[in-house]
Amino acid sequence: MIFEGIKLMFVGMGTVLLFLCFMILLLQLISRLTKEHTAREFETIERERTLLAAAAKAKKKRELEARTVSSTAEDEDDIAVIAAAIAAFEADKMRTC
Repeated sequence: MIFEGIKLMFVGMGTVLLFLCFMILLLQLISRLTKEHTAREFETIERERTLLAAAAKAKKKRELEARTVSSTAEDEDDIAVIAAAIAAFEADKMRTC
């Protein structure tokens, strides 16, 4: 009885071992068959990353230029407001004296 249990255990473990070896061989075969396709896909992904990085860099540059232009206009507006406030203060000061 124990001998039959041990025999059954080895048959089961052998079956699992053979199945796993067969599965590993099939995966290696599929890997070799799709090697070229995978290489082309990686090249495409790398090209796409490079293009996206260049587009992001160009977008940042445009945003920075837009900020510089708008900040210059805002600075001119601030200067005009400050100058008007000073002129109004001095005019009010001259009237009270």
